[in-house]
Amino acid sequence: MKRLFVISNRLPAEVKTIEGKKKVVSRDSGFYHGLQGFHNEYDIKWIGRGGVNIDEISDAEKMDLDSHFRKQNCIPVYIEQKLRTDYLEGFCDHTIWPLFNYFTQFADFDPSQWEAYKEVNRSYAEIAAQFITEDDIVWIHDYHLMLVPALLREKFPGLSIGYFQHIPFPSFEVFRLLPWRMEILNGMLASDLIGFHIYDYQRHFMSSVRRLLGHETFFNRIRLDERIAKVDAFPKGIDYEYFHKTASQLSQKKDHEESETQKALHEYFGRGKNRKLILSIDRLDYTKGLNDRIKAYELFLVKYPGYREKVSLFLFVEPSRETVTEYQNLKRQLDELVGRINGTYGSINWMPIWYFYRNTGKQERIELYSNADIGLIVPTRDGMNLNAKEYIASRVTQDGVLILSEMAGAAKELGESLVVNPNNRNEVADTIYRALNMSLEEQSERMAILQKRLEVYNDKRWAGDFIHSLQDVKNLQQKHLTKKINEEIVKDLKSQYDEAGKRIIFLDYDGTLTGFHNDPQMAMPDDELYRIVGKLVEKPENTVVVISGRDKETLSKWFDRFDRMAFIAEHGVWHKNPEGEWKMSDQIEKDWMDIIEPLLQNFVDRTPRSFIEYKNYSLVWHYRHADPDMGQQRAWELKEDLKNYIANLNLEIMDGDKVIEIKNAGINKGRAALNKLGNDSFDFILAIGDDWTDEYTFNAMPDGAHTIKVGTKSTAARFYLNGVEDVRSLLDKLES
Repeated sequence: MKRLFVISNRLPAEVKTIEGKKKVVSRDSGFYHGLQGFHNEYDIKWIGRGGVNIDEISDAEKMDLDSHFRKQNCIPVYIEQKLRTDYLEGFCDHTIWPLFNYFTQFADFDPSQWEAYKEVNRSYAEIAAQFITEDDIVWIHDYHLMLVPALLREKFPGLSIGYFQHIPFPSFEVFRLLPWRMEILNGMLASDLIGFHIYDYQRHFMSSVRRLLGHETFFNRIRLDERIAKVDAFPKGIDYEYFHKTASQLSQKKDHEESETQKALHEYFGRGKNRKLILSIDRLDYTKGLNDRIKAYELFLVKYPGYREKVSLFLFVEPSRETVTEYQNLKRQLDELVGRINGTYGSINWMPIWYFYRNTGKQERIELYSNADIGLIVPTRDGMNLNAKEYIASRVTQDGVLILSEMAGAAKELGESLVVNPNNRNEVADTIYRALNMSLEEQSERMAILQKRLEVYNDKRWAGDFIHSLQDVKNLQQKHLTKKINEEIVKDLKSQYDEAGKRIIFLDYDGTLTGFHNDPQMAMPDDELYRIVGKLVEKPENTVVVISGRDKETLSKWFDRFDRMAFIAEHGVWHKNPEGEWKMSDQIEKDWMDIIEPLLQNFVDRTPRSFIEYKNYSLVWHYRHADPDMGQQRAWELKEDLKNYIANLNLEIMDGDKVIEIKNAGINKGRAALNKLGNDSFDFILAIGDDWTDEYTFNAMPDGAHTIKVGTKSTAARFYLNGVEDVRSLLDKLES
């Protein structure tokens, strides 16, 4: 059975002091419960904090606790109390949490807390490394451990690593405020699969990767040096069956079997005819918009006074981060606001808001959900919000209305609820009125659709989809690795090269023999390249062809020292044999350039740091150094505009690596390479290129040719190399 290591901030078990002794007890958490179904498929081990600091227990107590944790398949991480404070209450609570939830005014960028965060992440990685092997699967959870993937990747390069973030990932403009943004991104990118609740967070992450790190992204894949990482959305579900079944059982209980909560609810409904209940359950946090929620309810009472003494808001607030100043202030404001509204609008027989500041267990929540006519879940910002899903699952009679904030991740799934902007109090107040007056038929129609969706995509499905997607990524990586040139393939190439009597080598220039430069004319050959190419050219058995989009004047100038070198320039417009003269492949017109150039210039004016490269028979718009998103958008716009211009011209658009080139149709590297091969019989054929224009060359090569792509893009080439240095190394070894 394959082992799955789940690494999270906290374990599904924790240390509690009971009768003076520290004992390990299970935690009531929907997140941990969602993985129980995997015990039949995987051997699951948990790594995380167990609720006690290392300086709070003796060595003997630690040994005893470790033993009890292991019985529950848990591996505890112990840290010192001060380190825990700087890490958790410092960096996690005061930096990442407010920043990622768009409350930048509360974000604190303390270097010492960042150091604590790094140290704790290292501790997690070191402990995990004692138990895992490269054959295991590791699933890392949430923003507390964003550096752990990279730390584990260093120790286990082939390890299968998944990372899931349970909170939002902010837009690039917000994320870049973080001083340690690069370290965070690189830490997460060491994962094979990075998961978020909804596509919006996925999109923000991909944008930050492009803009800050410059990695190439293709749909939901990120191309790294050795790997392809995948980024996807996996909306977390709940244990629908448990909530629905428990709610059904509770509804069938007789009076003497009822809990105190059920008795209190019956008493509330018995105080008045047609009395309604609005339920709000959330933990104390500024992201939940509790004060705005209460003020919107007050506005409802003002706008619709006929509902006074008929409707009450049951406000359950679960304590959270009570030592943090912002939360203490929020609690005080909440208390004062509830007191004012109850004092202003309440009467002896009716209290507008029933306020409870305490934790609620699963069964109590289900009892509340089952009796609430309206679920009012309107956070200012929320990664998902499972309370909204729990409310739906508990409505066994398929009535009730969920009012849901569009800022909660759950809103992307629960479109049949009444979705509101939590900052618009008028909208929330009016939606409460609408919900109270919604027909039972409409309630049932909406609730049936919502329940069906949650029943299908439950917590087990969420976890299963993530793990299976992680396995798919590893299979994709393995497929690419089989095409990567390794030492064995190099030896085989070298052997065939040495045995061949007649060889031809096609070499692209930019991105293959040399890297890209801000100014294309500055990307000239260096001494190392001259040395490597010189060894190949001087062999009489070799025909070395530089096949490039460059103009013939530039190639002639850069390689004038090699008389025996052949060239194909401007993607096949020009060609030159060794010791020969430049010849045009076909008679080509260039009058069209005067028509197209003003259009390109317009895009240069609108796109900072882009420019036009003028070739003899083509025009090239470069946007490599423009803003990544703007450059991509402008490229789309330019291609659309060009289609109208070239409709009656014999031209084609070449969409290259951060370039758009316009040239005469029918001229490409593949056609030119075929002409170069002619009727000659070569014993060894090698073609290397990095751009999609080089795919023409690869496809034109005969069976048995050695084709190599530079980079991990999809290709028709047989093999690939990572970069320019690898190309040079390979060519050097051929003549070593």
